[in-house]
Amino acid sequence: MTAHSDAGGVPRPPERLLLGVSGSVAALNLPAYVYAFRAAGVARLAVVLTPAAEGFLPAGALRPIVDAVHTEHDQGKGHVALSRWAQHLLVLPATANLLGCAASGLAPNFLATVLLAADCPITFVPAMNPVMWRKPAVRRNVATLRADGHRVVDPLPGAVYEAASRSIVDGLTMPRPEALVRLLGGGDDGSPSGQDGPVGRAEHAEHAEAAEALA
Repeated sequence: MTAHSDAGGVPRPPERLLLGVSGSVAALNLPAYVYAFRAAGVARLAVVLTPAAEGFLPAGALRPIVDAVHTEHDQGKGHVALSRWAQHLLVLPATANLLGCAASGLAPNFLATVLLAADCPITFVPAMNPVMWRKPAVRRNVATLRADGHRVVDPLPGAVYEAASRSIVDGLTMPRPEALVRLLGGGDDGSPSGQDGPVGRAEHAEHAEAAEALA
């Protein structure tokens, strides 16, 4: 995984970051991540929304805070140029469907097409319920993506909003914005062997403390 550094060799996020957003209710949290990436020094930030993602987060809601928003209307044009523009492609959130498409080399939408055309580092941040995350098919897809050289960040236990029940439930949540900022700067890669790294260890410790406080 390519790490970006400043003149003094200090790891930092890429200057040009492409965010891929797939159809999960977790997409509603995207603005908080955008603000964190901006504060960390990401100079240019573009977003690709899948059709399902637009159901949660319309393109118009993002245009004031990012440099460009691409949707399914761009399918068949511009995917090569966009993939070359990106220094890092971060799929946030990544649904089980998106992981399966990426692992299988399928391109049913514009985001999946960009993923296939990309030659930059790619990071997937899954968001789904625990039952889906544990399914053998999903685990195989995650293993395939990692074997192909991509980064897949394991979700963390925590309280999440569940669209199906319209309530807060115990489930799996994406790492917080500041954790992903550290990751993009060359921190822990989120793989099973990396969960004890700086990012994974801190995040898991904080979630454990929160669980004890609620007990």
